[in-house]
Amino acid sequence: MKNKFINYFAKALLITAFLGVLSCETETLFEEEQALELDATLSSEARKGKGKKTKGTSFDFSEDCKITDKTNLYAGQNILVGDVTVNTDGVNYVITYNITDSGYCLSETHLSVVSNPENFPMSGGGNPKNGHFEYKNSHDCVDSYSYVVPMSKGNYIAAHGVVNCVAQSDSDDILNNLPSLVNLCITARGADALDSYFDITINNTILSGDYDAWCIDVDLDPGTCYDADVYSSINDELPAGAFENPQNFDKVNWIMNQDFIGKTSQSGKTFTYGHVQWAIWELIDDNNCALCKYLTDPTGEWFLNRSENEALGMEIVQASLDNGEGFIPSCDELVSVILIPNDNTQPIFISIPVTCGEPQECEETVWGDGCDFPGNNWATYFSVSSGH
Repeated sequence: MKNKFINYFAKALLITAFLGVLSCETETLFEEEQALELDATLSSEARKGKGKKTKGTSFDFSEDCKITDKTNLYAGQNILVGDVTVNTDGVNYVITYNITDSGYCLSETHLSVVSNPENFPMSGGGNPKNGHFEYKNSHDCVDSYSYVVPMSKGNYIAAHGVVNCVAQSDSDDILNNLPSLVNLCITARGADALDSYFDITINNTILSGDYDAWCIDVDLDPGTCYDADVYSSINDELPAGAFENPQNFDKVNWIMNQDFIGKTSQSGKTFTYGHVQWAIWELIDDNNCALCKYLTDPTGEWFLNRSENEALGMEIVQASLDNGEGFIPSCDELVSVILIPNDNTQPIFISIPVTCGEPQECEETVWGDGCDFPGNNWATYFSVSSGH
């Protein structure tokens, strides 16, 4: 009897234990199902929420953006430093940054061209990410730079850049304080001069000293010692009729800054002072020298090798036409000072350096003017006609 009771009690314990285990497993499964449902809910909310907002934020671009092929370029929000122009050949845009304020120059450009302003690279707050613009470059203080962009990219343009201040001429610069009259003497000419057409001495003015000098008018004979009126080739209006082609002094200034003398030409010959002088006459005068007897080069008299020497002179002329249009000497570069004799003898010019004050260290952001970006910024973009 006792054994039967024990057996019965043991069975009862086993059944109770089994039910307890089953209860625990059921509770665990229920908790896991609840956790899975919660994870699914959170994932769904995440997909609908923050993750989508970062990539697909909707900004207000309803502002009626001006359509133009030329817009102002502003630095620091309200300083007009130049413009951005858009030209086309029917397939590509040529988008050009132009700095017209001589106090600034370009050091960086970033350009984006899109078919819809929502496609500009932007942060989640609507600020343009100019570092992600499709076109970008760094520059060594230039006043103009162009990008060629396929028109198929769209007609909305964001033109960003960085400008730096340019050192301005010192108030004590000789060029800003030229005397109106000097007395000079020609001390050497032609092969007797040192790497120039003349050697001269100027007396008793801020320009006093010894200079290399060059002839401007081949038709007149030089004097020896005389008084001459003084003109800057870049700042002053020259006397009417004094020169046949005064508009070419920009190219002469460019030549004076290239150190042609002693360099090797495209033909392998060496440039001399004679080739430089011939190029000056070719640019400024209405005819060139006939015998050219003072343009002696190391290989003999000019006329003995006339065709070769004229070809070398013309190489300098062509280089100035290709590169010297609108050239204005800047800090430490040479500028031509024109000396016109009072006795109707040969006008000449000397070259003096442009001196500048201490460099101004400043940096400003620039944007091509137009519609506002939606973020907390002053960045702008503009539009060109789709048929431009």
